Amino acid sequence: MTFSLRLALRYLFSPNKGSFSSTASWLAIGGLSIGITALMLTASIIHGFQEVISEKLSSFEGQGRIQHMLGNQLDLSNPKLDSLIQSNSGSFSPFVRGVCMVRAGTHADGVLIEGVERLPKAISGDQNKGINPGEIVLGHGLANELEIQKGDKVYLQVFSSASSSAFSRRIKPVVVKYIFHSGLQEYDKTLAYIQLDDARDLFGFENNSVSGLIVNDDISAIRNKISYPYFFETWRDRHSLLFEWIALQRWPAYIMFGLIALVGIVNIIAAIAMIILEKSGQIGILMAQGTRRSELKRIFMIQGGFIGLMGGIIGGLFSMAIILIQLKFELLKIPAEIYFMDQIPFSFDFPVFGLILVITFIFCLAASWWPTKSVTTLNPAEALRYE
Repeated sequence: MTFSLRLALRYLFSPNKGSFSSTASWLAIGGLSIGITALMLTASIIHGFQEVISEKLSSFEGQGRIQHMLGNQLDLSNPKLDSLIQSNSGSFSPFVRGVCMVRAGTHADGVLIEGVERLPKAISGDQNKGINPGEIVLGHGLANELEIQKGDKVYLQVFSSASSSAFSRRIKPVVVKYIFHSGLQEYDKTLAYIQLDDARDLFGFENNSVSGLIVNDDISAIRNKISYPYFFETWRDRHSLLFEWIALQRWPAYIMFGLIALVGIVNIIAAIAMIILEKSGQIGILMAQGTRRSELKRIFMIQGGFIGLMGGIIGGLFSMAIILIQLKFELLKIPAEIYFMDQIPFSFDFPVFGLILVITFIFCLAASWWPTKSVTTLNPAEALRYE
């Protein structure tokens, strides 16, 4: 251990119980730790929110969708679509989409129906489960409003201006196969899935017609092949306003909680200044013995850096402990109808964590430099007058 480091630690954590400088040092470390914790938790929540939203949206909607620009039906026998599908076998899933009324007993509500061959990943996981004719899968929010459970029969009804006989053929009874809970009210209260051919029959589609194609694999090779009258839209494009809102909230949140860390950094200035004032006699002795002023400045710079290092380590460990507890026990709940999920999302954003620690350490060194300027003007004779 070098002379500067040994003396810096001795001054920083003085064994004298009545030392104000030692108390100020611990308060500076505590204040900085709180600020670091607040910043890291903020970064973790923002990253976790974006990560959870991205995962849920992509698992429901696929990587992207191919649809007609005018909202018309897609004819899968069209040579342009057929060649695209054949050249990327397994990458597409057809779907039929429409709005209807779902009725169960005396309860009725509007619902967005998607006819699919296989349920989305958000519901089936990695098993890629299919759905049988005469079955429906819906969200728990819609199920609660209709007061239905798994195995109950419900009726899907499409409104039509056609004759009464045609209207009667647009009522389809289905049995509830599964009730999913995504945490996204947009899906849990308004979305339901039925078998693809059932959806064609319900909405009057031809046998080879669909509303669009869900792209399940890498979209980079497919996107450039789509041309008029079709267009390609990713799940991020469909929800671009949501991600713009997340980006808009990021910097104000960082600034607001960064002010807490700034208070801790300001406390470092006070702590170093108090140490210099309290140890002025010892500093005078060192100067009288030939210690260079630059060496003395280095001592107090090391103290500031050590406070920043300790505050960063304690704050980082504390924030990670909170994140792990929340991930395991899900203690902090939030209203799903507002935040698209039912619990506060935490996620380890290590690049941002590292950036926070590095910037904090640099600011701590800069903060400790300012009070050390008084060392260069200290007169040894004046410092030793009352010793």
